[in-house]
Amino acid sequence: MAAIVFFGYSIQYLDRVKTTVLVPLISQSLHLTHSDVGNAMFLLMIFYGPTQILSGFLCDRFGPKKVLVFSLITWSIFTIYMAYMQNATEWYIRNALFGIFVGTEFVPSARLIARWFPKRERAQAQGVLSWSWIITPAWAPLLTTFLASYFNDWRPVFIWLGIFGLVPLVIVLLFIYDRPEQVRWLSDREVKESYADELESGILKEAAISRENLAKQAKKAEIPLRDVLLNKSFIAVVLSYLACQMTFWGIVTWSPSYLSEVFKFNLMKMGVWASIYFAAGVIGAFLSSRISDKFFNGRRRPMIILSFLGTIPFILLLAMSRPGISHMGLMLILAGAGFFANMIWGPILAWPADVFSPEMYGRALGFVTGIAYFGAAFAPLIMSRLIIKTPAGVSYTYAWTFIAFCAVAGLIASAIVRDRQDISNNSISLSE
Repeated sequence: MAAIVFFGYSIQYLDRVKTTVLVPLISQSLHLTHSDVGNAMFLLMIFYGPTQILSGFLCDRFGPKKVLVFSLITWSIFTIYMAYMQNATEWYIRNALFGIFVGTEFVPSARLIARWFPKRERAQAQGVLSWSWIITPAWAPLLTTFLASYFNDWRPVFIWLGIFGLVPLVIVLLFIYDRPEQVRWLSDREVKESYADELESGILKEAAISRENLAKQAKKAEIPLRDVLLNKSFIAVVLSYLACQMTFWGIVTWSPSYLSEVFKFNLMKMGVWASIYFAAGVIGAFLSSRISDKFFNGRRRPMIILSFLGTIPFILLLAMSRPGISHMGLMLILAGAGFFANMIWGPILAWPADVFSPEMYGRALGFVTGIAYFGAAFAPLIMSRLIIKTPAGVSYTYAWTFIAFCAVAGLIASAIVRDRQDISNNSISLSE
């Protein structure tokens, strides 16, 4: 389950990575300015955010598999559609539509993980899912720049990768199940392991459950959505995730252009260097998730705080870096930023299921990601206005400083987050 979800989301994440990597070529072909690029990314995420909220309700109502299948189909359509763009206006329209339709891919993927894995493994499983948007940017720039060089054009890259999107679609159709009890070859013991949270808390009584009534019994303990949204820790998680996404999207969108314009890297070299941030992020995400599950016994706040705390100095170093910096120095800065910034994913994605139960996860995560992506839409846009041309060249100093401030805001918000153990020993005090 984790491997399939990881693979499917990795392929879907290709669009955002290959688009940002090919921005220099796309900008030249479509005559785009820095502001045009920022506007396009803004449109994608401003529509992508509200779709997260809708997909959360759809997952809980119809099941995550159906939502995921819809997302994979629309991903291929709009990826291929990108190859036929002729001007900035058409790209704006495509990005807006992409955000609306393809914004349905994340919540069902995370919802499947939340239902299938018990709390003691949940952050690690969500960490595996997070590898799809960490590992993909590590290898996708290499593949993207290779294909663009091979075809001597950026357009065929979108066509071929859009067609390849049919592969995860077939795999999901054949092998994904919404719930463990739907899989006949799983033993009762394995099925009940996925419901360990509800069994341990007393929501489910082991003697009274069967495969036929597991879902019905689990849903009886649902918490009113209004109470979830007003919980102080939930609000803190939303703000932390907002800062996290603003940091992430600012880096993903502008680091390729930063390496190309400031350090004068050619296309292939830029692809290799852009992958350093994400290669280090894989290690950070893995260690953080495992430590959260195994050593902190499911407490998520310590690793969330450490993620922001470690990210801030490395982003500030990026802001101060100049073309004369040694390659080793630049490599360490990119790796340090990637390691700490990506530590947050597993713990913060596991938190809503830990506290509110997996049955509420779709709606809870939908609101977390919906608000976060809506706000994160402004990060590339704001950065595009902070990138300035000087007599010495293009300067990203103010743009990276803005991202550092986002991380500081995330650090402050994460200090307010409370884990289930801190909220109550036996129940959730939603009136806090």
